Amino acid sequence: MTPPYRVDALSIEDGMDMAMWPYPGPWAVYDSLEAPRSDEGWWAVRDAEGALVGFCCFGEAARVPGLPEDPARLDVALGLRPDLVGRGLGPAFVGTVVEHAERVADGRRLRCVVPIWNEAGRRAAETAGFVVAGAHEVPGGAPVASYLVFLRA
Repeated sequence: MTPPYRVDALSIEDGMDMAMWPYPGPWAVYDSLEAPRSDEGWWAVRDAEGALVGFCCFGEAARVPGLPEDPARLDVALGLRPDLVGRGLGPAFVGTVVEHAERVADGRRLRCVVPIWNEAGRRAAETAGFVVAGAHEVPGGAPVASYLVFLRA
């Protein structure tokens, strides 16, 4: 896949494609069949040729269970297509998502959570200028129960 990337509206077809991506382990892909607002919902991330290479989501869609909404923060989550992981595309991909999130954040500070065991996700957040601000536990036996909470510096 070819950088640069761009964030684009997520179509029903994109959502269906994402639902078929074979993520290993505890990851789940959620489908969105409604057009999202610019600061909420799911978005497609495409490469220079227009191919779907990943997704991002903002607001409620990006918040893990039990993490309270904070009006001063915009929650951000993202995912790279599984067959592209490990190819060195992360910094450009994450940078594109963060730039888009800042454009729609309307002055809010960006917040993301990363599963405590996800070393690559932690490095990606830190490379994009996020710093650890705390931890969050999801009670009740969720597949991923322990997270680091990051804020963009």
